[in-house]
Amino acid sequence: TWEAVLEIDENTGVASVAFAPDDPDVIYAATYQRRRRVWSFLGGGPGSGIQKSTDAGATWVRVTKGLPEGDMGKIGLAVTPAAPDVVYATIEANEEERGFYRSTDRGESWERRNEYISGGTGPHYYQEITASPVDADRVYQVDVFLHATSDGGKTFKIHETGKAKHSDNHAIWIDPDQPDHLLVGCDAGLYETFDDCVSWRHFPNMAISQFYRVALDNSEPFYNILGGAQDLGTLFGPSRTMHVDGVRNQDWYVPLGSDGYHVVFDPDDPETSYLEWQVGNVMRYDRRTMELQDIQPQPKPGEPPERWNWDTPILISPHESTTLYVASQRLWRSDDRGDSWTAISTDLTRDQNRYEL
Repeated sequence: TWEAVLEIDENTGVASVAFAPDDPDVIYAATYQRRRRVWSFLGGGPGSGIQKSTDAGATWVRVTKGLPEGDMGKIGLAVTPAAPDVVYATIEANEEERGFYRSTDRGESWERRNEYISGGTGPHYYQEITASPVDADRVYQVDVFLHATSDGGKTFKIHETGKAKHSDNHAIWIDPDQPDHLLVGCDAGLYETFDDCVSWRHFPNMAISQFYRVALDNSEPFYNILGGAQDLGTLFGPSRTMHVDGVRNQDWYVPLGSDGYHVVFDPDDPETSYLEWQVGNVMRYDRRTMELQDIQPQPKPGEPPERWNWDTPILISPHESTTLYVASQRLWRSDDRGDSWTAISTDLTRDQNRYEL
Protein backbone atom coordinates (compact mmCIF):
# COMPACT_ATOMS: atom_id res chain seq x y z
CA THR A 1 0.00 0.00 0.00
CA TRP A 2 1.11 3.53 -0.71
CA GLU A 3 0.48 7.02 0.60
CA ALA A 4 1.22 10.21 -1.37
CA VAL A 5 3.49 12.30 0.84
CA LEU A 6 4.68 14.98 -1.63
CA GLU A 7 2.35 16.59 -4.15
CA ILE A 8 2.96 19.94 -5.87
CA ASP A 9 0.36 20.31 -8.63
CA GLU A 10 -1.16 18.42 -11.55
CA ASN A 11 1.79 19.27 -13.82
CA THR A 12 4.59 18.36 -11.41
CA GLY A 13 6.06 15.02 -10.34
CA VAL A 14 9.25 13.84 -8.66
CA ALA A 15 12.25 13.00 -10.84
CA SER A 16 14.86 12.07 -8.22
CA VAL A 17 14.92 11.00 -4.57
CA ALA A 18 17.88 10.48 -2.21
CA PHE A 19 18.08 9.42 1.42
CA ALA A 20 20.73 10.80 3.73
CA PRO A 21 23.19 7.88 4.04
CA ASP A 22 23.28 8.03 7.84
CA ASP A 23 19.65 8.99 8.56
CA PRO A 24 16.74 7.54 6.54
CA ASP A 25 14.38 10.15 8.01
CA VAL A 26 16.19 12.79 5.94
CA ILE A 27 15.01 12.68 2.34
CA TYR A 28 15.80 14.95 -0.61
CA ALA A 29 13.39 15.08 -3.55
CA ALA A 30 13.72 16.88 -6.88
CA THR A 31 10.35 17.89 -8.31
CA TYR A 32 9.92 18.36 -12.07
CA GLN A 33 7.18 20.29 -13.83
CA ARG A 34 6.61 18.89 -17.31
CA ARG A 35 4.02 18.04 -19.95
CA ARG A 36 4.67 15.73 -22.90
CA ARG A 37 2.38 15.61 -25.91
CA VAL A 38 2.82 14.14 -29.39
CA TRP A 39 3.22 17.66 -30.72
CA SER A 40 5.24 19.28 -27.94
CA PHE A 41 7.33 18.92 -24.83
CA LEU A 42 7.21 21.55 -22.08
CA GLY A 43 9.80 20.88 -19.40
CA GLY A 44 10.34 23.16 -16.43
CA GLY A 45 8.42 25.76 -14.52
CA PRO A 46 7.77 27.02 -10.98
CA GLY A 47 6.89 23.50 -9.80
CA SER A 48 10.47 22.31 -10.31
CA GLY A 49 12.71 22.52 -7.25
CA ILE A 50 14.42 20.67 -4.39
CA GLN A 51 12.38 19.59 -1.37
CA LYS A 52 13.70 18.25 1.92
CA SER A 53 12.05 16.18 4.64
CA THR A 54 13.49 15.41 8.10
CA ASP A 55 10.63 13.21 9.29
CA ALA A 56 10.61 10.35 6.75
CA GLY A 57 8.43 12.24 4.28
CA ALA A 58 5.65 13.35 6.63
CA THR A 59 6.40 17.03 5.94
CA TRP A 60 8.48 18.81 3.32
CA VAL A 61 10.24 22.17 2.97
CA ARG A 62 11.45 23.60 -0.33
CA VAL A 63 15.11 24.66 -0.05
CA THR A 64 16.16 27.70 -2.05
CA LYS A 65 19.33 29.23 -0.59
CA GLY A 66 21.98 29.38 -3.32
CA LEU A 67 19.77 27.68 -5.92
CA PRO A 68 18.54 29.26 -9.18
CA GLU A 69 15.95 31.97 -8.65
CA GLY A 70 14.30 31.48 -12.04
CA ASP A 71 12.29 28.50 -13.26
CA MET A 72 14.09 25.17 -13.16
CA GLY A 73 13.68 22.02 -15.26
CA LYS A 74 14.92 18.52 -14.57
CA ILE A 75 17.10 18.04 -11.48
CA GLY A 76 19.26 15.06 -10.56
CA LEU A 77 20.32 14.40 -6.95
CA ALA A 78 23.08 12.33 -5.35
CA VAL A 79 24.46 11.70 -1.86
CA THR A 80 27.44 9.71 -0.63
CA PRO A 81 28.17 7.76 2.56
CA ALA A 82 31.72 9.07 2.28
CA ALA A 83 30.38 12.46 3.47
CA PRO A 84 26.75 12.33 4.63
CA ASP A 85 26.46 16.12 4.90
CA VAL A 86 27.21 16.54 1.18
CA VAL A 87 24.41 16.62 -1.40
CA TYR A 88 24.93 17.11 -5.14
CA ALA A 89 22.43 18.40 -7.69
CA THR A 90 22.55 18.95 -11.43
CA ILE A 91 19.98 21.57 -12.34
CA GLU A 92 18.44 22.57 -15.66
CA ALA A 93 17.69 26.31 -15.56
CA ASN A 94 18.43 29.46 -17.54
CA GLU A 95 21.92 29.87 -18.99
CA GLU A 96 23.11 32.06 -16.12
CA GLU A 97 21.98 29.70 -13.34
CA ARG A 98 22.02 26.16 -14.74
CA GLY A 99 24.75 23.76 -13.74
CA PHE A 100 26.19 21.45 -11.11
CA TYR A 101 25.51 22.42 -7.47
CA ARG A 102 26.86 21.19 -4.14
CA SER A 103 25.59 21.49 -0.58
CA THR A 104 27.80 20.75 2.42
CA ASP A 105 25.07 21.22 5.04
CA ARG A 106 22.50 18.58 4.08
CA GLY A 107 20.80 20.65 1.42
CA GLU A 108 20.17 23.76 3.49
CA SER A 109 22.36 25.96 1.27
CA TRP A 110 23.97 25.45 -2.13
CA GLU A 111 26.91 26.57 -4.21
CA ARG A 112 27.08 26.46 -8.01
CA ARG A 113 30.27 24.59 -8.89
CA ASN A 114 30.05 24.23 -12.66
CA GLU A 115 27.84 25.31 -15.56
CA TYR A 116 27.67 21.77 -16.99
CA ILE A 117 24.33 19.98 -17.41
CA SER A 118 23.56 16.92 -19.54
CA GLY A 119 23.41 17.68 -23.25
CA GLY A 120 22.62 15.65 -26.36
CA THR A 121 18.89 15.61 -26.93
CA GLY A 122 18.54 17.57 -23.71
CA PRO A 123 18.56 17.24 -19.91
CA HIS A 124 15.07 15.72 -19.98
CA TYR A 125 16.62 12.56 -21.48
CA TYR A 126 19.56 12.29 -19.06
CA GLN A 127 20.41 14.47 -16.02
CA GLU A 128 21.05 11.74 -13.44
CA ILE A 129 24.12 11.76 -11.20
CA THR A 130 25.79 9.09 -9.06
CA ALA A 131 28.27 9.84 -6.27
CA SER A 132 31.10 7.51 -5.34
CA PRO A 133 30.43 5.71 -2.04
CA VAL A 134 34.09 6.02 -1.00
CA ASP A 135 35.27 9.34 -2.49
CA ALA A 136 33.04 12.31 -1.65
CA ASP A 137 34.50 14.42 -4.47
CA ARG A 138 33.87 11.80 -7.19
CA VAL A 139 30.58 12.10 -9.07
CA TYR A 140 29.47 10.65 -12.43
CA GLN A 141 26.83 12.26 -14.62
CA VAL A 142 25.02 10.42 -17.40
CA ASP A 143 24.98 12.00 -20.85
CA VAL A 144 25.67 11.01 -24.46
CA PHE A 145 29.11 10.24 -23.08
CA LEU A 146 29.85 9.76 -19.39
CA HIS A 147 31.03 12.82 -17.51
CA ALA A 148 32.84 12.64 -14.18
CA THR A 149 34.26 15.05 -11.63
CA SER A 150 36.94 14.21 -9.08
CA ASP A 151 36.90 17.59 -7.32
CA GLY A 152 33.32 18.00 -6.24
CA GLY A 153 32.11 19.51 -9.49
CA LYS A 154 34.79 22.13 -10.02
CA THR A 155 35.88 20.38 -13.23
CA PHE A 156 34.41 17.59 -15.34
CA LYS A 157 36.09 15.01 -17.57
CA ILE A 158 34.37 13.47 -20.59
CA HIS A 159 34.82 9.71 -20.99
CA GLU A 160 34.47 9.40 -24.78
CA THR A 161 34.54 5.65 -25.26
CA GLY A 162 34.27 5.51 -29.07
CA LYS A 163 33.61 2.03 -30.43
CA ALA A 164 34.49 0.39 -27.10
CA LYS A 165 31.08 1.28 -25.69
CA HIS A 166 27.73 2.53 -26.94
CA SER A 167 26.71 6.08 -26.13
CA ASP A 168 23.59 7.48 -24.39
CA ASN A 169 24.02 6.55 -20.74
CA HIS A 170 21.22 6.35 -18.18
CA ALA A 171 22.20 4.39 -15.06
CA ILE A 172 25.40 3.84 -13.06
CA TRP A 173 26.31 1.50 -10.21
CA ILE A 174 29.66 1.92 -8.41
CA ASP A 175 31.21 -1.01 -6.54
CA PRO A 176 31.71 0.16 -2.92
CA ASP A 177 34.60 -2.26 -2.46
CA GLN A 178 36.32 -1.46 -5.75
CA PRO A 179 35.28 2.02 -6.95
CA ASP A 180 36.98 1.65 -10.35
CA HIS A 181 34.48 -1.14 -11.03
CA LEU A 182 31.31 0.30 -12.57
CA LEU A 183 28.19 -1.05 -14.25
CA VAL A 184 26.61 1.35 -16.73
CA GLY A 185 23.24 1.00 -18.42
CA CYS A 186 22.90 2.73 -21.79
CA ASP A 187 20.80 2.61 -24.93
CA ALA A 188 22.57 -0.59 -26.03
CA GLY A 189 22.26 -2.46 -22.75
CA LEU A 190 24.68 -3.11 -19.92
CA TYR A 191 28.45 -2.48 -19.85
CA GLU A 192 31.10 -3.13 -17.21
CA THR A 193 34.44 -1.50 -16.52
CA PHE A 194 37.13 -2.41 -13.97
CA ASP A 195 39.48 0.52 -14.73
CA ASP A 196 37.19 3.53 -14.31
CA CYS A 197 35.86 3.84 -17.87
CA VAL A 198 39.13 3.13 -19.74
CA SER A 199 38.02 -0.24 -21.12
CA TRP A 200 34.65 -1.92 -21.28
CA ARG A 201 32.93 -5.25 -21.78
CA HIS A 202 29.37 -5.58 -23.04
CA PHE A 203 26.80 -8.12 -21.81
CA PRO A 204 25.46 -9.45 -25.13
CA ASN A 205 23.07 -12.01 -23.68
CA MET A 206 20.45 -9.55 -22.42
CA ALA A 207 17.49 -9.23 -24.79
CA ILE A 208 16.54 -5.68 -23.88
CA SER A 209 16.21 -3.91 -27.24
CA GLN A 210 13.22 -1.62 -27.68
CA PHE A 211 11.43 -1.81 -31.02
CA TYR A 212 9.43 1.19 -32.15
CA ARG A 213 8.03 -0.45 -35.29
CA VAL A 214 8.11 -3.84 -37.01
CA ALA A 215 7.20 -5.04 -40.52
CA LEU A 216 6.79 -8.47 -42.10
CA ASP A 217 7.28 -9.44 -45.76
CA ASN A 218 5.53 -12.07 -47.90
CA SER A 219 8.51 -14.41 -48.34
CA GLU A 220 7.95 -18.17 -48.28
CA PRO A 221 8.31 -20.56 -46.60
CA PHE A 222 9.35 -18.20 -43.78
CA TYR A 223 8.63 -14.50 -43.67
CA ASN A 224 11.31 -11.94 -42.81
CA ILE A 225 11.17 -9.23 -40.18
CA LEU A 226 12.25 -5.58 -40.21
CA GLY A 227 12.44 -3.85 -36.86
CA GLY A 228 13.09 -0.20 -36.13
CA ALA A 229 15.00 -0.30 -32.83
CA GLN A 230 15.68 2.45 -30.34
CA ASP A 231 19.22 3.66 -31.07
CA LEU A 232 20.18 0.26 -32.50
CA GLY A 233 19.25 1.04 -36.09
CA THR A 234 16.98 -1.04 -38.30
CA LEU A 235 17.37 -4.80 -37.91
CA PHE A 236 16.61 -7.47 -40.54
CA GLY A 237 16.19 -11.16 -39.87
CA PRO A 238 14.17 -14.30 -40.65
CA SER A 239 11.25 -15.58 -38.63
CA ARG A 240 12.53 -19.15 -39.03
CA THR A 241 15.34 -20.93 -40.87
CA MET A 242 16.25 -24.41 -42.09
CA HIS A 243 19.35 -24.49 -39.86
CA VAL A 244 19.41 -27.19 -37.23
CA ASP A 245 20.26 -24.45 -34.70
CA GLY A 246 17.21 -22.39 -35.63
CA VAL A 247 17.54 -18.60 -35.95
CA ARG A 248 21.09 -17.56 -35.08
CA ASN A 249 22.62 -14.18 -34.34
CA GLN A 250 24.44 -14.31 -37.67
CA ASP A 251 21.10 -14.59 -39.49
CA TRP A 252 20.33 -11.01 -38.42
CA TYR A 253 22.05 -7.85 -39.63
CA VAL A 254 21.69 -4.05 -39.49
CA PRO A 255 21.05 -2.39 -42.87
CA LEU A 256 20.69 1.11 -41.38
CA GLY A 257 22.08 2.72 -38.24
CA SER A 258 21.05 5.50 -35.83
CA ASP A 259 17.54 5.15 -34.43
CA GLY A 260 15.19 2.90 -36.38
CA TYR A 261 11.56 3.91 -36.74
CA HIS A 262 8.89 3.24 -39.37
CA VAL A 263 9.70 0.26 -41.60
CA VAL A 264 7.70 -1.27 -44.46
CA PHE A 265 8.23 -4.01 -47.06
CA ASP A 266 7.17 -3.74 -50.67
CA PRO A 267 4.29 -6.28 -50.72
CA ASP A 268 5.12 -7.37 -54.27
CA ASP A 269 8.91 -7.42 -53.94
CA PRO A 270 10.23 -8.56 -50.53
CA GLU A 271 13.76 -7.63 -51.60
CA THR A 272 12.71 -3.95 -51.49
CA SER A 273 11.90 -2.19 -48.24
CA TYR A 274 11.75 1.30 -46.78
CA LEU A 275 13.60 2.30 -43.63
CA GLU A 276 14.38 5.56 -41.88
CA TRP A 277 16.42 7.24 -39.24
CA GLN A 278 15.21 10.14 -37.17
CA VAL A 279 13.67 13.38 -38.50
CA GLY A 280 12.43 12.12 -41.83
CA ASN A 281 15.51 10.52 -43.35
CA VAL A 282 13.63 7.95 -45.43
CA MET A 283 15.67 5.34 -47.33
CA ARG A 284 14.85 2.68 -49.93
CA TYR A 285 16.76 -0.56 -49.40
CA ASP A 286 17.50 -3.19 -52.06
CA ARG A 287 18.51 -6.42 -50.31
CA ARG A 288 19.89 -7.91 -53.55
CA THR A 289 22.57 -5.25 -53.93
CA MET A 290 22.63 -3.98 -50.29
CA GLU A 291 22.05 -0.50 -51.74
CA LEU A 292 20.51 2.25 -49.59
CA GLN A 293 18.99 5.14 -51.54
CA ASP A 294 18.08 8.41 -49.79
CA ILE A 295 14.55 9.27 -50.94
CA GLN A 296 13.56 12.01 -48.49
CA PRO A 297 11.21 14.56 -50.15
CA GLN A 298 12.69 18.03 -50.50
CA PRO A 299 10.96 21.42 -50.71
CA LYS A 300 11.13 23.43 -53.93
CA PRO A 301 13.55 26.36 -54.17
CA GLY A 302 12.12 29.27 -52.20
CA GLU A 303 9.88 27.08 -50.02
CA PRO A 304 10.49 26.88 -46.27
CA PRO A 305 12.26 23.79 -44.90
CA GLU A 306 10.20 20.70 -44.15
CA ARG A 307 9.40 20.09 -40.49
CA TRP A 308 9.86 16.38 -39.79
CA ASN A 309 8.72 14.39 -36.81
CA TRP A 310 11.44 12.45 -34.98
CA ASP A 311 9.43 9.33 -35.93
CA THR A 312 8.18 9.93 -39.48
CA PRO A 313 5.25 7.89 -40.87
CA ILE A 314 5.72 5.87 -44.08
CA LEU A 315 2.88 4.08 -45.89
CA ILE A 316 2.67 1.98 -49.05
CA SER A 317 -0.60 2.07 -50.93
CA PRO A 318 -2.48 -1.26 -50.60
CA HIS A 319 -3.63 -0.79 -54.19
CA GLU A 320 -0.30 -0.03 -55.90
CA SER A 321 3.02 -1.06 -54.36
CA THR A 322 5.00 1.63 -56.18
CA THR A 323 2.97 4.38 -54.47
CA LEU A 324 4.34 5.72 -51.21
CA TYR A 325 3.19 8.32 -48.71
CA VAL A 326 5.30 10.14 -46.10
CA ALA A 327 4.46 13.12 -43.93
CA SER A 328 6.26 16.21 -42.76
CA GLN A 329 4.09 19.24 -41.98
CA ARG A 330 2.40 18.28 -45.23
CA LEU A 331 1.60 14.98 -46.94
CA TRP A 332 3.83 13.73 -49.76
CA ARG A 333 3.10 11.11 -52.45
CA SER A 334 5.43 9.21 -54.76
CA ASP A 335 4.31 6.97 -57.62
CA ASP A 336 7.81 5.66 -58.42
CA ARG A 337 9.03 4.18 -55.11
CA GLY A 338 10.43 7.46 -53.86
CA ASP A 339 12.42 8.59 -56.90
CA SER A 340 10.22 11.69 -57.12
CA TRP A 341 7.67 13.26 -54.80
CA THR A 342 4.67 15.58 -54.97
CA ALA A 343 3.26 17.46 -52.00
CA ILE A 344 -0.47 16.70 -52.03
CA SER A 345 -1.45 18.93 -49.12
CA THR A 346 -0.68 22.31 -47.67
CA ASP A 347 0.67 22.74 -44.13
CA LEU A 348 -1.53 20.51 -41.97
CA THR A 349 -0.28 22.02 -38.69
CA ARG A 350 -1.08 25.31 -37.02
CA ASP A 351 2.56 26.35 -37.54
CA GLN A 352 2.68 27.90 -34.08
CA ASN A 353 5.69 28.20 -31.79
CA ARG A 354 4.70 26.33 -28.66
CA TYR A 355 6.72 28.73 -26.52
CA GLU A 356 4.79 31.75 -27.79
CA LEU A 357 1.21 30.54 -27.32
